[in-house]
Amino acid sequence: MSKPIIGLDFGNYNSFPCFISDFDMNTKMGGTVHDLMPAKCRYGIPSVYFYSAKLGVMYGEDAMQRRAKPIANRLRYLKRHLGETAVLDGKTVSYDEAITEVIQHCVRIANKELQSGYQMTTNKISLSYPATYTCAQRQRLIELAEKAKLEDGTTVSVFGTISEPAAAALDYLAEHARSDKETTVLTYDLGGGTFDLALVSVYPKGRKNANGGIYYYDIINARGLGKLGGKEFDEIVFELIKSKLDDELTTTELAALREEAENVKIALTTNTAAEPNFMHDGDYLGVEVTREEFERKARPLLMQTIDATRAILNDHPNQQPEFILITGGSCEMPMVERELSAALPQFKGRIIKHRPSRAIAYGAARYGAEEINRDPAVNSAVVQRTMYDIGVRFFNDANDRAGYIETYIPAGTQIPFYGEYRASYTLHEKQRYSGFSVCEANGSHPDPNKVERDYTEIMKVVIDHGRGVPIGTKSESRLNVDKRGVIIIDAHDPKNKKKSAITHSVELKNLS
Repeated sequence: MSKPIIGLDFGNYNSFPCFISDFDMNTKMGGTVHDLMPAKCRYGIPSVYFYSAKLGVMYGEDAMQRRAKPIANRLRYLKRHLGETAVLDGKTVSYDEAITEVIQHCVRIANKELQSGYQMTTNKISLSYPATYTCAQRQRLIELAEKAKLEDGTTVSVFGTISEPAAAALDYLAEHARSDKETTVLTYDLGGGTFDLALVSVYPKGRKNANGGIYYYDIINARGLGKLGGKEFDEIVFELIKSKLDDELTTTELAALREEAENVKIALTTNTAAEPNFMHDGDYLGVEVTREEFERKARPLLMQTIDATRAILNDHPNQQPEFILITGGSCEMPMVERELSAALPQFKGRIIKHRPSRAIAYGAARYGAEEINRDPAVNSAVVQRTMYDIGVRFFNDANDRAGYIETYIPAGTQIPFYGEYRASYTLHEKQRYSGFSVCEANGSHPDPNKVERDYTEIMKVVIDHGRGVPIGTKSESRLNVDKRGVIIIDAHDPKNKKKSAITHSVELKNLS
């Protein structure tokens, strides 16, 4: 067996590492996927980081133990808080460090399972990410993952990245698209922290790209709602319970009840009513939440996901899916499939629930297995694209405060991508440093003159000319996107015949 790549779904609730064996090039993405978790973590490795002055740092399953208290010191939904900090027991804790620790824990667990079951280890991972992530957020997630180390000190290497809903679609198509028929599916992924969509096509006979390489899977579009997931539905349960209490709860009790709300929501999946397993003043709370009242409160949230689903379907009238795949832990709520079927009657009988907990990890593993077996001289067998327009903010003169965006990478551009050089000019005399902002659109069809409304700054780039230069001095720069979706800045002095590179620095912006 060749050295594997760990497929990792680093989730907001739980994380799932796995790998694929018996890869068969003739089936493009065949083989068998194996979970890489011990029995005690069969439902996933908790994506939780804990710190207290008394107990120190815990993560994963240890952070969910009864002794990991106070519960308010447990950090969850880590992917939502890139670049942020929290104060726990008087100590400032970085969410970025917490992400690295939890990913490191997951990869080490996976390697222990690989070693004991298959007598091998690996430092390579194929990492999924929310479809709503900007290029800067994806780059930071990769950077944090690559700070993780195996127990022997080997640094983790992110071999490839794929959006979470696209990974789920890949997993489904790899198993079920066994004929020569071209098939398109739409993934509806309601996870713990985000809602994601992806429209993906499979071409069993392959299609040729511009370089003559063959690709079999095309991720046509991916998008979603970055602040809507299981957390918001849990909060509805929490507020319902709290509204029925006669007594005031302490801050610690409220934190514990907020965690218990998730269990009540899960119980409502199979029961028409549920009570929290929670004690106050030496007795259990005698509070019941019914599925009916929960669904009534939660329906406006759910309709946001359905409106987003309609929007992506309307944007691709000539690429309508044969199936809608629903996945993600929160898709287990009965109202999800029911409301989707009511809102999209044209898909009656074609809405399929697909591995709510495992599809993303399995798809990431399949993507990694496919890519590691390909000739690196040709493009990927899985075509990925930029989600929205990416460009540079320019100003008409030194007094211009609004500026405009010049698009360098249009939405839907296949990656990897190598752009053309664009010129820029200094605005002041004896200017040594030039700064420019790389911005990504917030949605489709942005207005390049409405920068603050339609774009998010994702990178601040500073070019060092090496000396103070006259006003109007020209420099050239371009944006490239590598296979993993990372933007690479390339700047040079056009007067130098060798096109020597200009020193520059990059700061990622608006990560949270």
